Amino acid sequence: MLGAILATSEMGPIEQPHLQRLHSALQAHVERVVFYDNRGEHEFEHRELPSGGVLAALAATFQDAGDDHVVLVAADIMHPSAELLRYMIQVRGSHEAVVPERRDGRLQPLLALYHPRCARRAEGLIAAGQHRLDALLEVIRVRRVTADEVAKFGDPDSLLARAPAPQSFM
Repeated sequence: MLGAILATSEMGPIEQPHLQRLHSALQAHVERVVFYDNRGEHEFEHRELPSGGVLAALAATFQDAGDDHVVLVAADIMHPSAELLRYMIQVRGSHEAVVPERRDGRLQPLLALYHPRCARRAEGLIAAGQHRLDALLEVIRVRRVTADEVAKFGDPDSLLARAPAPQSFM
């Protein structure tokens, strides 16, 4: 399984200790972790973030994923939970995506699993000028990890929160 950490320009600076926490949370569950950004100022395997943003980075990641899910984590997820990721991996089954939800029912597509079977649909959306992960979730089979399930590992709103931009992490 491949892990991908994504950092976009609107995230602002990402501190090395935070990246290390993200990397550690992923490393227990994946064979390798790739870091997508436009800065390349860290010690991890690095790739340039494609101009199409997050959806384009996910589509590019599918090329290296083989026939297993990709674990996608935004670099600004403040409190990554290795236990939540483990649970999401356990329930992935044949779903094209496994995405946790907040207490208000909104999904967090930037802390999710995506299967390479989604690649053609992702590329089609990009070709149509659509670059949002939400658009992909509308056209694939999604296993929602309910807020009650997420709550087994901590407060869903905290576990799925992203840092306000531009702010560095401690």
